[in-house]
Amino acid sequence: MFDLNYDLIKQEIESEVCKEHNLHPEFVKTDDGFGIKACCQPFHTELVAKSEKIIEVETTKFLDKMMKDIFNE
Repeated sequence: MFDLNYDLIKQEIESEVCKEHNLHPEFVKTDDGFGIKACCQPFHTELVAKSEKIIEVETTKFLDKMMKDIFNE
């Protein structure tokens, strides 16, 4: 399909700070995609939701560009 910009996701995720523990999460690239290490489950859940939104936006951008390229040929 296409490669996600993991650097963008990593930058967005690792810039967050846990409101309760004042710690940054760690973004971990894996063979299957990526994982997020966080200090607590509520913070992890919040980060997963944020990463899903980033992936949704990036996928939409990719599909829009692909459709433009197809119909502009």
